[in-house]
Amino acid sequence: MPASTKHTRIRALSTSAATTNVHPSHRSDPSSATNSDSCWDRESSIEAASDTYTDPDTEADEDIEPGSREDARLVSEKDPGPYDSEAEEILKDIAQLRAEGPAKPNHTTHTTKLWKREREFWERYCDKIKRSPEEQLRACEPEIFKAYLRWRKKHSRVKKESSMRSYWKRLSMCYMDLTRHKMDADILTDVCNWIPTLMLDKSEKEKHAMYVQDLYAILHALWVDDTKPLHGYIRVQISLLLLLSAATGTRPGAIVESASAKGSNKALSFKNIELLKVRSIADPSRSTIVANVNLENIKNKENDGKPKKFTFRLEGTPAFCIVSYILSISVSQGALRDDFTRVQDIFDLTIPADRDVLRIKWKKQLLNLPFLCDVRNTCEGVRILTEQAFPYAKYRDIFVRLGRVAGFEKSLELYQLRRASGRNINSALDPVERNQTMGHLGSTYEKYYTPTHIARDFQSIYFGSPSEDLLIESVARMGLSRDRRAPTELDDAQQEEVRNDPALAVLREERETYKGQLHDQGFYPLSKGQGTHLHQKYEDTKRKIGSTYQRLYRERLDLAIQEFHESIDTIEIARQLSGKAAAEVLTLPAVEFELRERATIAGMLLKLIQDEKARVRFVRTLARLCRKQETRKPKAVKRKTVGLVACEASGSSFSNKRKKGTDGFEKSPLHQECEIVKEELDALERGKILEIRSRQLFPTVLPHPICLICIGNEEFSYERRMRCIPRKDVLKKHVETHFRLPELQSGFPCRHPSCSEMLVDMVHFKRHALDAHGVSH
Repeated sequence: MPASTKHTRIRALSTSAATTNVHPSHRSDPSSATNSDSCWDRESSIEAASDTYTDPDTEADEDIEPGSREDARLVSEKDPGPYDSEAEEILKDIAQLRAEGPAKPNHTTHTTKLWKREREFWERYCDKIKRSPEEQLRACEPEIFKAYLRWRKKHSRVKKESSMRSYWKRLSMCYMDLTRHKMDADILTDVCNWIPTLMLDKSEKEKHAMYVQDLYAILHALWVDDTKPLHGYIRVQISLLLLLSAATGTRPGAIVESASAKGSNKALSFKNIELLKVRSIADPSRSTIVANVNLENIKNKENDGKPKKFTFRLEGTPAFCIVSYILSISVSQGALRDDFTRVQDIFDLTIPADRDVLRIKWKKQLLNLPFLCDVRNTCEGVRILTEQAFPYAKYRDIFVRLGRVAGFEKSLELYQLRRASGRNINSALDPVERNQTMGHLGSTYEKYYTPTHIARDFQSIYFGSPSEDLLIESVARMGLSRDRRAPTELDDAQQEEVRNDPALAVLREERETYKGQLHDQGFYPLSKGQGTHLHQKYEDTKRKIGSTYQRLYRERLDLAIQEFHESIDTIEIARQLSGKAAAEVLTLPAVEFELRERATIAGMLLKLIQDEKARVRFVRTLARLCRKQETRKPKAVKRKTVGLVACEASGSSFSNKRKKGTDGFEKSPLHQECEIVKEELDALERGKILEIRSRQLFPTVLPHPICLICIGNEEFSYERRMRCIPRKDVLKKHVETHFRLPELQSGFPCRHPSCSEMLVDMVHFKRHALDAHGVSH
């Protein structure tokens, strides 16, 4: 068969397939036909060119036998099979693509999750009216959609019109997924024009921005004012998260595990952080430490999202030093590949003369693990989950709670940090760099991130008077009206009011009804009824009681905070009008720190670092704190009454009646008797001193009943390790809880610091506790 005949045959088959169009509406479009013809003409010209094209490199190859090209051409002309089979394959491919129809939109995982959830509501709605969900969706009748949105409003807590428009948009995505084409524009417009008749709230929430002064108030609340016990590792991580969020202006989901990607473990990992020792610009003979942070888990990464890389240096103020927090976490986790025995060793590194950088590497097995980890409470204390990323929900909850502790009038949101950072970035960078940093396209910043309060002196702009922009900017701060005396929890009367709420009373009555029915059926205890429909209703009601109580508690606390801020100014003005002088300084109750490491960090937070020794001490203390756990205090302890008194001349707001350690903070009994041994001491001498003081602090025969498992947990404070448990039955239950752990099911050493006897089981443990340590179970 001649070559021209072969190509004509292929072209005829392709043209016949192309004439059959999936979309009939496109057949009458002359432009589409023209484009199609031009496309085929272009392919024909490419084929013609390929017939005459020869590769000069191939012709120059001397290893090819003479006449091999001609032999191959004769074989292809005698055997037209591959061309026929290829044509059939193309036709089958066309038929398969025709059957598949138009391609579905390439939505992100989070978007797909949202419209699938809306489809579940649509199915519930159709079950109510006894109709098929698919048939009703395909019918595409605006009346059905409007009735659905009205039903959606009735059976949910939708208050904003913007939320209802989002639900309508997701339902249209369900239609597109089912029918493979968009909903008719007239129907979309009709329903959008009808949504305002639902009389939902159209107002926009004021967009606040959290600037550096307010950020420091949050950090101060975290390290000084917060009374809720947290693991030291959590406090260090929260500080680093706040600084990264503020400095980079990035979304929280790029640093921690996003709520939309729950369970994916996608967060900032060790491989995304690079520690470098580089030469100082001011003095090349000296070096400094910097950190490169590469944010990969950004929004729309699957489509057009671009990773962002930032470099951070050592900061003079410890509170804002990102590199110090990164170093402390890496030291506490033992993540550095090189064998550093002290924090000082990292700062003592020198760069070789022929190089400009010295890279500090991570251990290879940690590269893909999250840098910021979650923690879990166990009977042995808090355990760091090194393979589980820190979740967004925990980050947000702690941030909101710290805002209350700091006395902010408005409830805080993490995007307030991003909004303030975006404003500063907008004034410092050009639009291209700003959009790259913020991850925006076009005018996204102007539309969604511009703060409501325009912090500019418009009087000076118009009247030409001297500008006072700093004054105006200070008034625009979120923390302008914050008051640290604002309530952080409900008092007894307010809690009683929440417990007696009618909604909770109805749910409790329903729970007792289910409980009585389970007892009537002979389920004693109630756990024996697990798996029955009645027990499931009982458990659902219990969960509903818990969630309702939490919601009512939050609403009542928000109301109490609002009432405080509405009345505090009137009270202060009335005091001054009555002749009383205004208080010079607000003094809160004396701060009691259980952990010396936290007290040290609180004292150094805003002091400028004068030398490398102070910075090493800051990093070393943070690393130690990462391995410490604060003790949960009894709920009966209430916050002391706040007063307005004059402050000491030194600026300390702590009581003079209490013993103070370094930096004005109270020491725990452990550190009143045993100061941390300085690193300058010889290792052997230091070991002897620690052994002697350990015997004094943890006597072999104990003066009172304690838990001999908790006494060996170095994460606990001294008070927690030596906590007296006078009741024998309470101590027995507490110890039995420990013995659920797998490591105590076989041979294990005694946990007392000065005892190392091997024990076999719980019976052996209790006998040893009585004979050697005088503790009876």
